[in-house]
Parts: sequence; structure tokens; C-alpha cells
Amino acid sequence: MQNAGGQDAQGPQGASRRHLLRGAGVVGALGAVGLGGYALREAVAPPVDPETEISLYSQTVAYDADGSRRLVTTAQEAARVEAGGGRGRGGDSGSAAPFPGTRLQHTVAESSGPARRAQEFWAATVPWRSRLEAALPDAPLLADLAASALADLWVLSDDLPAPVAGWSTSWRYIWPRDAAFCAVALARIGHQEQALSVLEHLQSLQADDGWFEARYDPGTGRAPDDRSRQFDGTGLLLWAASEIAGQEEPDSRTETLDRLAALISTSQQALLSATDDGTSMPPVSPDYWEVSEHRVTLGIMAATLAGLRGAAALTADDRATAAARRFEDLLLGTFGANGFQRYRRRGGADSALAFLDATGCHGVASPSQVRQLRQALARPAGGIAPGAAWREDGVSWTPSTSLLALALARAGDTDTAGDLLGWLAEHRTEAGSLPEKVLFDGRPAAVAPLAWTAANVLLTLDALGEGTSSAG
Repeated sequence: MQNAGGQDAQGPQGASRRHLLRGAGVVGALGAVGLGGYALREAVAPPVDPETEISLYSQTVAYDADGSRRLVTTAQEAARVEAGGGRGRGGDSGSAAPFPGTRLQHTVAESSGPARRAQEFWAATVPWRSRLEAALPDAPLLADLAASALADLWVLSDDLPAPVAGWSTSWRYIWPRDAAFCAVALARIGHQEQALSVLEHLQSLQADDGWFEARYDPGTGRAPDDRSRQFDGTGLLLWAASEIAGQEEPDSRTETLDRLAALISTSQQALLSATDDGTSMPPVSPDYWEVSEHRVTLGIMAATLAGLRGAAALTADDRATAAARRFEDLLLGTFGANGFQRYRRRGGADSALAFLDATGCHGVASPSQVRQLRQALARPAGGIAPGAAWREDGVSWTPSTSLLALALARAGDTDTAGDLLGWLAEHRTEAGSLPEKVLFDGRPAAVAPLAWTAANVLLTLDALGEGTSSAG
């Protein structure tokens, strides 16, 4: 989770109060612990504050009159973005009706590039939104949440090779893990071609050995720093390819497999080699917590299984199919035998367990084990922390909370998934964007919007609309 990684402690100070939520004014900037927090806690075990204050870096992202994106940092600015043309212009028929959440300043001409692209994006989602509304006719809050998530994902992917995590400086990069979920979400809501383009871009960045950097600059395609490479992107992007191809007709599927041939082949070989055809642990690597590790984590195990299963689905290769079965047995006999903790025998509960059902790896963990994450990782405001070993600061993380919602929805627990979505809907910024964090008293904090959370929300809504326990 880039969101658990290097925090933008110098980010803009923005208003962090929502109506009906406790707290007022501008939150004091004490900085987010994130990446260094876990390592620091391990090293010196400092005292922690269960009522940590973290600034809300932005309310949302908007386009200026010159067509450039900028952060909206105050509630007053957010209100101005809402006025006139809503959070944007464009509608299903090109009328003056607002595109809810497009984050376009009302001063942007309707014929401008961003406005035109917003209209096209919104129009392509009409069939998906219609299906969702038909499946959930009595859930206006979820419909409003869908509009927010669509807008958040759009503004962080518009005219870019792949979605960036956020628009604050330290988040304006492409994380392969986040991009995998974003690509699947884009395909689900009606943007199949854009989804494929995202995977093609990551395909062009993949190293010969199948690994990916932790993140990439969207302009240069290079890593912006010396962070360690991460192995989870390999498996998750292969899973994403299988999800996207799995919903296509035979002719389109063949074309997709051709376009993603290098990604599929390189990733499959990397997973098979790294695990000795499913019989060995994958390499030690940072995962979504983005801290240095000395042992394999549950997050890397889950991503590897998702990738092996994805390879089997994409290629119908006997070797990949057998490797996926063997690796599932390995996961159950190691992490599963010890309650699916962060590490094989210790570390406590970890929201990475949700990666399994979220990526269609059903039946590995029991439904009750996944549901128990909500209680085991509960934070005061109602969301969850990334893990039991995370810093005790009272902060809920929306990527982990939305990932849990997705896992539960895809596993068939629609009631709990819907409840978690309701919580996410009630903890958006005043501009309607989904934030990265929620403080102990319910105030949104840190960066907003966040692409991974938006993608998870859309995929969860999709699963609820489908009314099935599987996807892809």
C-alpha cells in the first residue's frame, strides 16, 4: 500500500471536517507514520497516541480553466467546485447536467479536453450504472458512493498511461499493485480498452525477471527513488489480466491474450521459478505495507497464489494449474496452520487475508476468518488498520477497509460488505472524494482521492450488483 508507505508530511494543510462528524477547523499536522511507523515500532517501541492527528492534504482534485489538475485543499474551495456545474460538467447526453464527481472546475469550457473526456468516460459507464441501480434499487447512498468512486478513479487516470495513486506529490506515481485493481475496475465499469492499456503500460515496464519496481513515474516510466522492488505486482497483474480476459467473448479474449502475451509469459515464468512450481515460498519482498522484510508475508503469499491461479486460467497450462494447487496447499500448511497471521507463525491478523477472496481465491480461508478481520483490526471510527502489528494510532485505512469489503462481497457476505461500503460513503471528504485515512473521531485525513480505494469500492459494488460469490 503506497498509502502505508512514504507519507507526504509536507503536503498541503486542508480542512478535514465533514458535516455531522466530530471535529472542526484545520487539523494540526503531526505527520503520518506509515512506512516508517512499523519499522520504528519494532526497533524502539515508542509510545503511541490513539488519537493521532493527521492533516487532510486535499478535499479532491479539480481541473483548472487551463485544463491542468490541481488539489482542492479547503472546504471553501470544495464548495466552489460543487457550485455551478456540480463537480464537473457533462452528462449522459451532453447536457448541462453535472457529471457527479468529475472534479472539473465550472470554469472549464465544455468543449475542453478534460470536459470531453469526462463526458466520454461517464457515458461509457451508463450500462454498468443502470445494472447497479436495477440490482440495488433501495440503496441511494451506494449509488452516490458509486458516483464518487467513478469520479475519483477517472480524475486519477484521465490522460495518463495508468492510474496514479493520488495527486499529492508523494502519491503521484503508478503502483503496480494499485494499478492491477484499477484495471479490473475499469474493465468492469465499461472501460475495457482503457483497462487493457493500463496492463500494456505495466507490461512495458516489467523487468526481464518478472519483477516490478515499487512505483513508477507516469511521465518517465522510471522508478522515482531507490525503494526495493516488490514481488506482489507480478502476481496481481497476472490476476488482473485473467479477470479482464475472463469477461470477454472468445474473439476479444484471443486479441487480449496476444496484446498481453509478454506480461503473461514473463509473470508466469517468474512465479513458477520463484516457487519451484508451487512447492516453495516466494522470495522475501516488501508488500503493501512497504517496509523492509526479513521473512515472507501473507500479502506476498496471497498475491503469488492469485497470480498462479490467473496463469492457469489464462493459459490452461497443466504446469501452472498443478503449481497453483501445490502452492495453495503450501499456504494452508504454513500460514493457514497458524491462523493466517502476517508472517508464517506470528505477526497477528493482517488485512492481506482479504486479498484471497478479493482476487477470487475462494475457499482458502474460511468465511469466518475473513469476517473476523473487521473485529481483529477495528479502529475507533469504524474502519480497520492494515494489521494487528500496525501502529496503535486510532487511524482507519480505507484501502484495507475497502479491500475487506471486496473480499466479503465476492465471498457472498453481501450484508457485511454493504455495511462497510456505507461506512466508506459516510467518511468521504466534503467534496465527496474517498480519503486514504479516517481519524479516531471520523474525520477524513491524508490524501484524497485515492485510486486503490476507489477501485475496490467499484469492484465491491459490482459484486453486490452481480449478486454472486465469484467474479471473473
